[in-house]
Amino acid sequence: MNSQFSYLSNISIFTAKMLSKKHYLGILPILLIVLFVLWKLAQFVDINLYESGQDILSFIDLELTDEEADRLDRDFIPGIEHVTSLTGLWAIRFLLVAFFMTPVSLLAGRSFPLYFRQTIGIAAGFFSLLHALMFVFTEGLFPVFTRFELFFGFLAFLIIMSLTLTSSKKAMKLLKRRWKSLHRLVYLAVFLVVAHLVLLDQSWSIYAMLFGFGFFLRLKPVKKRITRIKSTSK
Repeated sequence: MNSQFSYLSNISIFTAKMLSKKHYLGILPILLIVLFVLWKLAQFVDINLYESGQDILSFIDLELTDEEADRLDRDFIPGIEHVTSLTGLWAIRFLLVAFFMTPVSLLAGRSFPLYFRQTIGIAAGFFSLLHALMFVFTEGLFPVFTRFELFFGFLAFLIIMSLTLTSSKKAMKLLKRRWKSLHRLVYLAVFLVVAHLVLLDQSWSIYAMLFGFGFFLRLKPVKKRITRIKSTSK
């Protein structure tokens, strides 16, 4: 457990150094959310680096209340299942925020700073990576190619990681026109994520509706209509 707190301490030091630059103050809420989620995850992860004969990584089960146990028909949730679910949930949440940034900018008449958008995208990629690693750690890679719901999730993961790795200004300059084409794959990633959730029979409906609303706001006729309404209201 000491190694977990040491890891979180190192992250805090890194965060403090980042915030020494003025424009990084804008991403403080995002960093705090990420640190909070990592702290929650650390409560269910036990890292053994020095004790021989034990697994390096083990997970602590989540005990359920009587009401939750009756509803779910089990007394606890295996730690690895809880951690995998939680990392996937936050990957989807950050992807949802990233997807809504363009419509919100249109409605507000003001765009978000590039570094803010990059941070949201990196957070989505970070939790997507953790989610994939947790699955591969327990199930291996082979099941991904035997079940549609897992394969869709794997494809979404590849797209999200490619968008994360090319979110910098250097990547924009290097890829030029191809950068926009690549980042339009976010639409496919969103579709694959929703399909992943639907086929897994998770609590997907709210996210499907929100992503659907995001798609609606991004339609050209809708964007033109919003622009026209805003221009006439001035």
